[in-house]
Amino acid sequence: MIKRIKKIIVGTVIVSSPLFANGQLSIVSAGVGDLDNMTIKAYNAIKEADIFFTMDGKAGEYSSLIGEKPVYKAGHGIFANMDNTKMKKEELEQLKTETKRIVLEGYKAGKKIVLIENGDPTIYGPQISFLKEFKELSPKIIPGMSSFNAANAALQTAIIGGTKDASGVTLTIGNDKNKLISALADSKSTLVFFMDREFDKFIDYLNTLYPKDTGIAIVIDAGSKDKQRVIIATLGTIKEKVTEKLPFNHLVYVGDFIK
Repeated sequence: MIKRIKKIIVGTVIVSSPLFANGQLSIVSAGVGDLDNMTIKAYNAIKEADIFFTMDGKAGEYSSLIGEKPVYKAGHGIFANMDNTKMKKEELEQLKTETKRIVLEGYKAGKKIVLIENGDPTIYGPQISFLKEFKELSPKIIPGMSSFNAANAALQTAIIGGTKDASGVTLTIGNDKNKLISALADSKSTLVFFMDREFDKFIDYLNTLYPKDTGIAIVIDAGSKDKQRVIIATLGTIKEKVTEKLPFNHLVYVGDFIK
């Protein structure tokens, strides 16, 4: 009987082995700011992967983890038809085709494929479209520290807390065409703005919706030991404190919690 069970088990493994031959596609958040903000899970995923994608196709600061393994260009939201890819249509289509080929061939060969992303891929992440494009491969996200997490810590205060706090926190895009902002202006909710490109114009717009003594905080390069900066003011005084163009990596908080 034991011999017969062994034969069945061995036979099952042999028959089922092709099911386990497929690889794994993962979007791995390496965190934000300094490399030591990377989670252990993300570190292990990168260390164990066989094929890599990064936005520019270079190992960059992850070269010590990647070693000599192949790194390919993921571009910027190529499967989401974003208008800021800065690529010609022919180049974009070629990159899409090549990316599909590499991913599918690697997956069928049982390779671990990792797309390295920064911050939270699910919050305005340009590479999240890989999930839909390759949904038949059951891709997964390995989470990491987002700019929102790091910026909250930099502010050194609770942006919401306690059972008596009935306000909320809304993450949204910072521009004067965002109708959600005016809808929430009277709600006492904390608003966190990503990707404001025209700061002065945006502040002028906020001043039409909020009292000038409303608190505002800007966190620049959150998570970076050497570059992180926090600017705290009111909507009426913030322009006096921001005298130069802000870098792309910044978040803007507006709400009474800042006071």
